[in-house]
Amino acid sequence: MTDNYLIAKFGKRRHLEMLSNGSIYFNPISKCRTDITIYRGDNREGQVPIDPSSLKVLNKSGQNIFDYIPKPTTVMKSIVGDDSILLFCASMITKDILFYNDPNYIFADDYKLAIKEFGDYVLLFNSEELLELLRKAQINANPEFGFTSGPIIYRDLTDFSKEGDYQKAYNTTGSVLDPYFVKSDIYKTQNEWRLIIDGSYEPLPTNNDGSYIIKIDKMKWANLFDTKTFLDTFSIEI
Repeated sequence: MTDNYLIAKFGKRRHLEMLSNGSIYFNPISKCRTDITIYRGDNREGQVPIDPSSLKVLNKSGQNIFDYIPKPTTVMKSIVGDDSILLFCASMITKDILFYNDPNYIFADDYKLAIKEFGDYVLLFNSEELLELLRKAQINANPEFGFTSGPIIYRDLTDFSKEGDYQKAYNTTGSVLDPYFVKSDIYKTQNEWRLIIDGSYEPLPTNNDGSYIIKIDKMKWANLFDTKTFLDTFSIEI
């Protein structure tokens, strides 16, 4: 599937101007896990929920200890040492966050409420162009890097039913990174698009705060707006 979305990256004006000029700033996933804000923080980033009813821990007699002690209500599986995984997160402009206001579509109120705290400015660009420039940067990159990208899958993390998407959501491509593209549906109105990078042969030499910057050519199509004006006046024909 072609990764071709209209993307809105919210943040500080200076940082967005740097992005427009070709500096992609990646944060470690640990920053999301430890962020205390309701809109950005998620301590379950990249973790896979396990059905508590399926738990079995056998004692020396071979009896499941959960036959006589209460089972935990929440169980999560994660990769040890993955706090350094590097993320670039933004928002997709798709019908999921739009409201039809004849003759065009405008932003739904719940989207505006969910996204307005992410920054005073927004850079509007196209994911296809960004990824093409990133592939170009790969050619002579030192150290070498790889990347993967796509929309976030939102789901009820407590749904383990056969009718649900539990079996597919965390294994959409067969990559170990698939779980990092799944989040709780409480974040659904953010409509996130995500880009993950990693070193091809060894970890990338990150900054002291765990971040990393990749340089690409300046984007030909990128437009900067203040957030309030953008959210209140944006309209599009679909």
